[in-house]
Amino acid sequence: MALFHKPQIKSHLQILKDCYGFDKFEIAGELLESISPLINEERQFDEKIKEQCINKKGLPFFLEYALCIDDNVEIRTTDNFEEQAESIRNLCNQYIKDENKQEEAKFILVFMSSIFNCNLNNLYLDNTIDRYVANKNKLHPDLLKLFIALNKPQHEHDTPIKIHYKTDSPHTIRNHDGWLSDMLNGFVKSMLGDITVEKAEKELLKKYSNDRGRKSSDPYLNYIINGTYNYITHFLKSDNKATVEQSEFLLEYLIIIGRVKKGDALSDLNNLQSTVAGFLKSKLTPVAKHIKGTDIT
Repeated sequence: MALFHKPQIKSHLQILKDCYGFDKFEIAGELLESISPLINEERQFDEKIKEQCINKKGLPFFLEYALCIDDNVEIRTTDNFEEQAESIRNLCNQYIKDENKQEEAKFILVFMSSIFNCNLNNLYLDNTIDRYVANKNKLHPDLLKLFIALNKPQHEHDTPIKIHYKTDSPHTIRNHDGWLSDMLNGFVKSMLGDITVEKAEKELLKKYSNDRGRKSSDPYLNYIINGTYNYITHFLKSDNKATVEQSEFLLEYLIIIGRVKKGDALSDLNNLQSTVAGFLKSKLTPVAKHIKGTDIT
């Protein structure tokens, strides 16, 4: 189990988002567990803390409230995690001279390594949030497609609608006076909110279009490399290319957290630099794919 002070997490949310595409929903289970007595026992919320929360209804309110409380959150990790964390801190001491940057790096890299450790070892509290994200990402594109189909200018209000279910032949619904169109449109709009055909088409293209190119055998490792390199540039500067020093730091970090072993292809600095260079040139980086895959807005 790894403990992190909530105000420290909250103060670093922007840099975590910028570098890793991290969002508080990724530790939603842990945050909700920390305030479960308030929710389950129907205790009163602190009104002063409540006023600080951005969204005052539904799940986002609970997450924001949990982050505003001055206590710790527990991330489930393997038994050897503290050894990894201490090695990461020593690595930061070795490479980073500025004390402020050093302390920030220790927090960022240890915190993210706890997330990697939890995810890779399936140590989640439960899969409620994962199911929510997965279901929304499966449901949302279908709603967008249905909205577009119902609201294209060339479609008449009472155009017949065909429904095909499993192996059945298509069933034609005559849709007299647009009764089914109206019912479906009302439901879709209630789910999507303020939407237009143009917005729906752009969102489908941006968030749900199929990625082109060869699929990676280990996309999560690519995400770790890409996000960590993004952060490394905050204290080991370069002109938009991976330097030897950056690659050495990155390799040591990957070895510490057990994602690369000596003898692996990526344990060669040239290969690692080439991998990072490919990410820097890519329009859809591993971090961008991570954001796309976990976006629940």
